[in-house]
Amino acid sequence: MTEPTANEYRAARAAHAERLRTLGVDPFGPVGTRFEPTHSVVAARALAPAAGDIDGRSEPVRLAGRIGNLRTSGAKLVFASLFDRSRGEAYQRQRLAGVEAIDGADAKKERGIQLFLEAGRLAAQWDAVQALDLADWIGVMGRVGRTKRGEISLFVESITILGKAFLPPPHQAGADDGQLSAETRARQRYLDLMMSDASLDVFITRSRIVAEVRRFFTERGYLEVETPMMHPIPGGASARPFVTHHNALDLDLYLRIAPELYLKRLLVGGMERVFEINRNFRNEGISPRHNPEFTMIEWYEAYADHHLMMDLSEALFKSIADRVTGSRILRWNGFEVDLDKPWRRISYHDAMKEYGGLDYHDQAAVVAKARELGLTLDDFPSYDRLANEVWEEVVEPHLIQPTFITDQPSWLTPLCKTHPADPAKTLRFELFICRMEVGNAYTELNDPDIQRARFAEQVAEAKAAQDDEAGVVDGMVDDDFCTALDHGLPACGGQGIGIDRLVMLFTGMANIRDVILFPTMRPQG
Repeated sequence: MTEPTANEYRAARAAHAERLRTLGVDPFGPVGTRFEPTHSVVAARALAPAAGDIDGRSEPVRLAGRIGNLRTSGAKLVFASLFDRSRGEAYQRQRLAGVEAIDGADAKKERGIQLFLEAGRLAAQWDAVQALDLADWIGVMGRVGRTKRGEISLFVESITILGKAFLPPPHQAGADDGQLSAETRARQRYLDLMMSDASLDVFITRSRIVAEVRRFFTERGYLEVETPMMHPIPGGASARPFVTHHNALDLDLYLRIAPELYLKRLLVGGMERVFEINRNFRNEGISPRHNPEFTMIEWYEAYADHHLMMDLSEALFKSIADRVTGSRILRWNGFEVDLDKPWRRISYHDAMKEYGGLDYHDQAAVVAKARELGLTLDDFPSYDRLANEVWEEVVEPHLIQPTFITDQPSWLTPLCKTHPADPAKTLRFELFICRMEVGNAYTELNDPDIQRARFAEQVAEAKAAQDDEAGVVDGMVDDDFCTALDHGLPACGGQGIGIDRLVMLFTGMANIRDVILFPTMRPQG
């Protein structure tokens, strides 16, 4: 038998919508009234009488959701399944409880509720019941009980159509076992969320992680702020910016690559502790760990340093584990990370010696290793940049458990204070977990004269290297930021953590686009 086409499916469902209209029922919800659920679907399941009690019934409840299954049993009885957002939360509880057959019928059954639709109980609405389709949105009122087979069910006493689905769910249209391709999941996230309780769990978890991050900082006396997303001069990070044009001002503006310089201005003004959950844009490649548009939490605290930022990082991760996921064990891409174990702190240069067997200052040995890795000095504007590439190749594969890499070279960090014992190093760290950088922090540079010199060096290096990813455009320097420093930036520490990578770690997702609702995609066709 030939599978119906999308147009044929739509035509059949449109006919059902027209049938509802002839019955005086708006297929897209009654106008002027509102359906108010009293319980979530999963909460309603908990009202069922004990197993074996087929006569017990709950008090009346009102539920709303999408039809997940639909089958007729004779002329007078229809069974359906109803699912709402609580299926994602129930999936998370099952996952954390270690349910093995989490995608099996029994586990999925606990994430929805069976609807018992009987002609005798729904006489006035029975014709409308016949016009229901899979994936329609409905509201129902009834009592929770058990069927003769012991199945927890809502014995429906009235039904309200809330939204007719003109196209079928993917599994009805022929997707194998309801599984969508990775491409479809990312492009049509609504189908992914409709079909996958696991994906819904990821994005519910993401929302709760962001809420916990916000709670964590506000309870520590931080003020949440908003800074511009369009900058006249890009700054705060090394990245190629997106450029746009403001017609009224006849001015090129750059989408934010980092909020750092504006957040520090607020410390100059006396706000002392600030954070921003911000969207940043970097005109660079797309990979399993990079999306051109991404989210960060960035915070700054007066009178602090990067050592306090390390302490805050540990506390933040443990707080998310305790309050959102319920476990301090992270399982990601085959790795198991215990957040309770001491988080290692090791310097950039010591890590290169320990993991790569290389002395950063032994140029002959580093260049030889670079050749072994397929790199040559001619590919880089300086020895330092080549050495850093070698560092990433030989060190990062070992950074699985939480590790703070400290004391990076000064040339890498123009906005950071130098180490008092060695001006070639800075008071900075990067946090790595599961071979992935997830955080970056400084004891912030607050000397305006040194900052101006650093900016000049950055511009000169970018010009010499013809580097359009250095965060420098046409030699522009943010002079107003330097003027702000002239007015006095207190000694302070600051840090940024990528929210997307944070969510990846706590949900076990290996690809960044699986934790971004609508990732950047190449146009189809």
